[in-house]
Amino acid sequence: MQARFTRQARAELLAQTRYYENLRQGLGSRFRGEVEAAALRAAEFPLHGKASAGGTRRRLVNDFPFAVIYTEIAGGVLVHAIADERRPPAYWLARLPE
Repeated sequence: MQARFTRQARAELLAQTRYYENLRQGLGSRFRGEVEAAALRAAEFPLHGKASAGGTRRRLVNDFPFAVIYTEIAGGVLVHAIADERRPPAYWLARLPE
């Protein structure tokens, strides 16, 4: 099982990694590791994530106010967003395919 990231989700991951790394050395790496761990857990157990808008599921990221938003695909999950819990809910809905 694998977790694939959309272009927008990858951009969010990289931007937040840089942000946390600028706050404190090593924090960005820790953030990225926690996001990747959450995505891999989602891939292994896709139905364990809480049902969310647009037919997606969400899995919280340990120690950070973020959630991995994904849908199940053959062989794993497709991550649509690394959603900041402080942003308006479902800001990422427009990213989902019709």
